[in-house]
Amino acid sequence: SVWTFVPWHRLIDVRNRSIQKQARYPDEKQRSKFPRREDLERNSRRFSIKYLLGIMNSASAQDFLRAHRRSNIHLYPDDWKKLPIPDVPLDAQQPVIDLVDAILSAKRAYVSVNITELERKIDRAVDKLYGFDKQNN
Repeated sequence: SVWTFVPWHRLIDVRNRSIQKQARYPDEKQRSKFPRREDLERNSRRFSIKYLLGIMNSASAQDFLRAHRRSNIHLYPDDWKKLPIPDVPLDAQQPVIDLVDAILSAKRAYVSVNITELERKIDRAVDKLYGFDKQNN
């Protein structure tokens, strides 16, 4: 199986049952169980896709998912939804974005390039965002 993630703001003109199970459209009657589409779209604009990519591929996210996912074999979208994302302004997201850009650029140039040190830097940057900053690590 392949799962993809799409930010809410990229789904503005999309109407389907899958979305209807997660959020309510502006023209629908109030259903308190579901958040408003507009709120989800506004919220999704606050996070860079590359920032989210860095968070999702960090050791902290792996540790969280290992402890909170519902299957030891599969990883489902609902498991990812539980992952808390540090809500920081764009300037605080930028160090992670820059590291993701460096990894993507290195992989485009040479797919087998060793990116271990860049991955460690992302782990340190993400740990800092979560408040797990280890002294001089």
